[in-house]
Amino acid sequence: MRNKQRPHSIKRHLTFSTVCVVGVLMFVSWLLVYSEARHEINEVYDARLGQSAKTLALSVMSWGDQPPDNFTQSYTHWLNAITAIAKDDDTTTPFGHPYEDNLFFQYRVNDALVAKSPNAPAQWIGTSDNPGFDMVTAAGEQWRTFLLVFTLPDKRQASLLVAEKEAIRQELMTEVSLTIGLPQLLLIPLLAVIVVVLVSRAFRPLGELKETIAARSVDNLDHIHVAQPTVELTPLVKQLNYLFSQLNNAWVREKRLVSTAAHELKTPLAVLRLNAENALSAATKADRDNDLTNILAGIDRTDRVIQQLLMLSRVEQQKNTDTTHIDLVPLLREQIAALAPMALTQQQSIELEGRDPLWVKGHPVMLSVLFTNLIDNAIRYAGEGASISVVTSCSANTVVVAVIDSGDAIPDEIKSRIFDKFFRGHTEKGDGAGLGMSIVKDIAEQHQASIAIRSPYFSDHGNGFTVTFPIASVYESR
Repeated sequence: MRNKQRPHSIKRHLTFSTVCVVGVLMFVSWLLVYSEARHEINEVYDARLGQSAKTLALSVMSWGDQPPDNFTQSYTHWLNAITAIAKDDDTTTPFGHPYEDNLFFQYRVNDALVAKSPNAPAQWIGTSDNPGFDMVTAAGEQWRTFLLVFTLPDKRQASLLVAEKEAIRQELMTEVSLTIGLPQLLLIPLLAVIVVVLVSRAFRPLGELKETIAARSVDNLDHIHVAQPTVELTPLVKQLNYLFSQLNNAWVREKRLVSTAAHELKTPLAVLRLNAENALSAATKADRDNDLTNILAGIDRTDRVIQQLLMLSRVEQQKNTDTTHIDLVPLLREQIAALAPMALTQQQSIELEGRDPLWVKGHPVMLSVLFTNLIDNAIRYAGEGASISVVTSCSANTVVVAVIDSGDAIPDEIKSRIFDKFFRGHTEKGDGAGLGMSIVKDIAEQHQASIAIRSPYFSDHGNGFTVTFPIASVYESR
C-alpha cells in the first residue's frame, strides 16, 4: 500500500527557511566581526606592547647594569597595594590596575639578567635573539612578547623583553564576541515570531480565497472575489472564475438537455405504450400487426429524437473548444458518403459541385453536424426521386456552401419559423424533435457565418439553404 504523503505547508516552510537563512547570515556576520575584532585587538595590544618597551628602554639605558636600590621594593609595594585595594579585576586603584599582574618585563645586559618585574619568571624567557614580537610559553601560560635590543652608552648590548599574557586578549575577544553574538542569538526567536506574524498576514488573502471557494457548490458557481487581491492570487482567481463559468455552463447545458429530453420523449413513449396496449388487446391478427407496425414507427421516431438530442449535446460541448483551419470539401464528401445510402432508398440523386479547397476556421465536429442536418433534411423532405446538390463557391472574403433540393417549396408560414427550437413544420414527414434547424443556425452563428433560405429555389419548386462563411487563408492555415 502506497504511503499517503503529508501535505506540504508553504507557510511553515517559508517561516522555517527565513529564520534559518537569517540565522546563518547572523552567524556569518558574527564570524566576520569576530575576525575583524581579533585583528584590531592584536594590532592595538601589539602597538601598546611595543610603545611600552621603548618607553621603558629609555629609562633603563641610564641604569647600565645597576638598577636603583629601591626598584624591586617600590615595584613590589605598588603591586601589593593594587592587590590589597582592588576588590575585583574591574576595580582601578591609585597604584594602577589589577590587570598589571598579567604584564611583566625582563632586562638584561649581555647575557646577565639585571632587572625584572616582581611577577616575572626568574629566568630569561626569550626564545630568540631576534628583536620583535614572539609567542612564548612560561609558567604554563602563553605570553605575547616584544624584544627590544639596544646598545648602552658604554657599548655593551642590552635586551629588554616586555611580555603580556595572551589570555587577556582572548578574554577581550570573548567579551566582544558575546556582546555581539548574544543579542543576535536572542533576536532569532523574536525574528521567528515576527516572520510568523508577517507570513500569516501575507497569507490572509489565501485563507479568504479558501473560505470563498468552500462556499461554492453546484448550485452556487458565482465568480469569486478577494477583498485584498494580490499580484500572485489575481491570475489564480481569474482561472478559477473561468473554471466556474465553464462548470456553470456545463451544468446549465446538462439541465437543459435533461429538460429537453423529458419534454421530447414524453409523447413518443406515451404513443408507444398506447400502441403496445392496443397490440395486446387486438381482436385480430391484422389489428395486432398494424399496432406492431406503429410501434416500430414510434421506435424510429424516438430514435430520431434521441439522435437530435445527442447532436444538441455534442454541439453544446464543442462551444468553448479551440477552432482550427478546415478544408470544407473533404468534410462535405464525408457527410454525403455517409448519407448517400439513405438517399438511394428514395431513388434520389446527390452530388457535390464546385471548387476546392475551401478553407474556413471552425470546429470540425460542429461543422459536420451542421451539414449533416442540412443534407439529411433535404433527403427527408425533398421526396422520392428528387435531386440534391451541394454546391460550393468562394470569393475574396467568403466561402459559400448551398444545399439545394428539387422538392416542393417550403410554405411561407413554415419558412418564417423553421429555425425555431422544437418547431416541426412537416409533421406528416418529420419524426424528429424540431431541433435540427435550430442547431444549424446556432452552429452557423458560432462560426460568424450567415444562413439564408431560398424557396422556391427554381421557378415554382425546390429549396436552397445557403451558408456563407468568412474565408480563412490557405497560407494562414499552414
